Amino acid sequence: MYKKLTNVINELKQLHKLHIQLMIKHCQGLTPEQGKLLFFIRQHKMSQRELAKAFSITEATLSVRIKRLLEAGLIEKTNDQADKRVCTIGLSQKGDKLLNEMEEYIEHYQKVICRDMTCEEYETVIAIIHKIEKNLKEELEC
Repeated sequence: MYKKLTNVINELKQLHKLHIQLMIKHCQGLTPEQGKLLFFIRQHKMSQRELAKAFSITEATLSVRIKRLLEAGLIEKTNDQADKRVCTIGLSQKGDKLLNEMEEYIEHYQKVICRDMTCEEYETVIAIIHKIEKNLKEELEC
């Protein structure tokens, strides 16, 4: 049984690698983390400090991501009117256009993933993954 579980985990790792490769290939080289950040910024204009807190990462880690997105012209910084020391991070027109393209690809990608899969098979896979996740979380709490 445990050998089979190791195989399942390895297969999930492989799926994750393929997912990342496809997203980078079809999303102008953005990493999944950069893509998540862009989608979040689209919905929530906020300071770099607030973004770091929202993503549970350090400001230094976020700073590197922000710098790359700024250099690519995908986001913009604007000074807060009330406090000039604070910059708000927002999506640029180029970033918004890219996210629209990414949404189209993600919709296609989701169809590819579920191709030839019944709703029942999909629900079974999700249920099994949730069971494994629940068991592992419970073990961590002990």
